[in-house]
Amino acid sequence: MNKSLIVFPVLCIVVILLAGCTASTPPPLNETLSTTLPSSAATTVPVDNQTCTTDDDCVPAQCCHPTSCINQASKGVCNLLCTQNCQGPLDCGAGSCGCVNGRCSVAPAATSLSEIPGPSLQLSASPQRFSPLMSSTVGVGITVNATGFDPAKSLVTWNATFGKFLSWGPVDFTVTNRGNPVTNHGEKLYWSFYEKPPSTLDPVIITVTATDPATGRVLGNTSVTLVWDGDFAVMVKNPV
Repeated sequence: MNKSLIVFPVLCIVVILLAGCTASTPPPLNETLSTTLPSSAATTVPVDNQTCTTDDDCVPAQCCHPTSCINQASKGVCNLLCTQNCQGPLDCGAGSCGCVNGRCSVAPAATSLSEIPGPSLQLSASPQRFSPLMSSTVGVGITVNATGFDPAKSLVTWNATFGKFLSWGPVDFTVTNRGNPVTNHGEKLYWSFYEKPPSTLDPVIITVTATDPATGRVLGNTSVTLVWDGDFAVMVKNPV
């Protein structure tokens, strides 16, 4: 027999066997293929517990005496017994949780404008009844009471619809006619009159205005009303 005819089939069988060895064997049906995901997909990004859209999204972070705020979705269950003392930026109305630039933050309690004392002016007048025939006083003494500014550093203008203003110094008790109107720095003045008024039906309105000498801004303005009691006496009504 020709040897070449035998060698050729043998080589073919060897080649086929080698090719079969290199072929991959499919996994059994009951096994699960494992897939490796990229590291970025496998990482879980934590939810920011301070993100918010409105103030209603935000609540105190801590159960007792909270010092910060978080969104409601991140709030846990509070089952602690807290002390009754006030401490921290949120206790007892000191502040509240709100949404500021998309993040839950502590917002200090807003102060009402009506609670903020602004510049004001009040007058006190004495005696309650005055007549030029009285010897105990030269007139109705009017004292300026200022809040929120120093009247000594302001210009105080006095106006009266009738009568004149006097100054009566406590040192020598000299009476000085200051006229009407008068400008000073809030020193006490006395209102008086020497002649019968044109009509006793018209009250005397005394107006006092304080202004800032640097800017001209009105710091306070108020008045007091005197009503006639006959032809030669007045009575002080409550200042307005």
